[in-house]
Amino acid sequence: MDTLNRWQDRIEIGAGLWLCISPLVLGLPEPAAWSAVVVGIGVILLATEDLLLPTQIDDWGNTLLGIGLMVSPWAWSYTDHQYAMINALAVGLLITLMSGWALERVLYAKFKDWKEHRHAHG
Repeated sequence: MDTLNRWQDRIEIGAGLWLCISPLVLGLPEPAAWSAVVVGIGVILLATEDLLLPTQIDDWGNTLLGIGLMVSPWAWSYTDHQYAMINALAVGLLITLMSGWALERVLYAKFKDWKEHRHAHG
């Protein structure tokens, strides 16, 4: 996929940067802060790699990180902190949607190529 069209990766990098500074900006409790920073660094690394060398692995990784971030308030028991909960759910959903959208585009293109190849030889 053309790297110039990988705007989803740029949004994921921005989301990852936000996650890394959000503990300071929002005053998150320790479990939420660690979760945000660890996921943020992972998202930045995977999205940057995907921007430079596009593969499905990076998109799958960010999809899992986004889902993990959305589950983290319950996993790390910080559901009572409103800002931490909203941050985890909103940014996790954004990351999941962006990486899922990128995956859908790649998988659809592969399916379309396979279907055309099958009809040409069948």
